[in-house]
Amino acid sequence: MKNNMKNVKTASEAYKVFDLLGIKDVTKPWQKRKGTEVWELPFKTMYYNGSGETNRFSIYRSGYVRKMVVHPTTGASYSCYQLNKVRKKPYFVKDYEWNGNYGRTKWTGKYRKEQGNYRVLIGSHADRVVYLCNYILKNYYRNSKCGLVGEYTMKRVAEVHGEWWRQNTDYLESKQDKFFHSAGTYDVQVIINGHRYNLS
Repeated sequence: MKNNMKNVKTASEAYKVFDLLGIKDVTKPWQKRKGTEVWELPFKTMYYNGSGETNRFSIYRSGYVRKMVVHPTTGASYSCYQLNKVRKKPYFVKDYEWNGNYGRTKWTGKYRKEQGNYRVLIGSHADRVVYLCNYILKNYYRNSKCGLVGEYTMKRVAEVHGEWWRQNTDYLESKQDKFFHSAGTYDVQVIINGHRYNLS
């Protein structure tokens, strides 16, 4: 459902979304000095075998945005994979002919065109923050395949639900059957500077 779903456009909007969703800045001082920022989601991705994966992301002055692979017991990042967009780029290699004798080749004097992948670097810090925010929203909050609910989300839902319940107890008792047997679907949205961002 894409009705009024918009992407984050500015770094200030991205930081507000991070704050609203409980996405934590876990950048260490030595990383900050190098122009790196590290952000961690308030929930883990759970797998069928019961293991959980910490969702940690980093942006670099070099133009890269990465998802970190986090050690399950130490919490240290030990690897990563790139999130930057991929583009095709042609390159040329020498063309060799085989003369039937294995291990012996002869250059034909020509070059052969091949296609390789390269990552598109993101020039400014603000653009990298916006790119990361939109990536997280698309893949972790708007993706209906991910039923991810973390401690922060559960706490906020419990607080809001508790307050609503206290205010509507009499009404609920009179409408109990209708309330518990009706089904509905709801959109979760955040509005920042007049722009609506769908999280469902």
